[in-house]
Amino acid sequence: MILRSLIGRFAVVLVSMVVMVSVVWAAKPNIETASAMENLLGEQASAASLEGKFEQSKYIADLDTSLDSSGHFSFVVDEGLSWNIRKPVATNLRITPNEIVEEQDGEVVMRMGVDEQPMTRAISEVFFAIFGGDWQALEERFTIHSVQEDARWIVELEPKDELLKSYLNAIKLQGSDYLEVLILSESNGDRTRIDLNDIKAR
Repeated sequence: MILRSLIGRFAVVLVSMVVMVSVVWAAKPNIETASAMENLLGEQASAASLEGKFEQSKYIADLDTSLDSSGHFSFVVDEGLSWNIRKPVATNLRITPNEIVEEQDGEVVMRMGVDEQPMTRAISEVFFAIFGGDWQALEERFTIHSVQEDARWIVELEPKDELLKSYLNAIKLQGSDYLEVLILSESNGDRTRIDLNDIKAR
């Protein structure tokens, strides 16, 4: 029961950020324009769909504990992101342009419509922009700082508007041709790291 409760909270936290401790750079980051950032994701920015595996670690500050999970994800432009947690307990999280839905054992345990809560709409839009490589949309909500390391890149997103600032300190993204790592730093001290692998684009 405790584990299921933690997983339920984990799913809510993921969608409520959001799907990353404030990040301190070794050198002062460069502020980039959205047009300059479009080249970072290569194929991902123009792909109609993505799928792959993920490993996720969530630190919950007020419980001083971490919850690890893994599974499969898929993203289809204009349709949504499906987050299928397979371990430790099967859970499916769907983020669409209209709602965020969590299912366990084939039953809906949470449903949030974007028209009901401004945060839900913001979360949906941010996830679509991240997985779709839409830097223009991200630039509207975040200040973008980037560091280029040869073929790899690191980007930190700092929320601009008060709605996202109330929940997020920063989102850190890392990758090469595809997004590979997301690190969410929340204002309450919670931290989430998501590693993506075996990514396929179509």
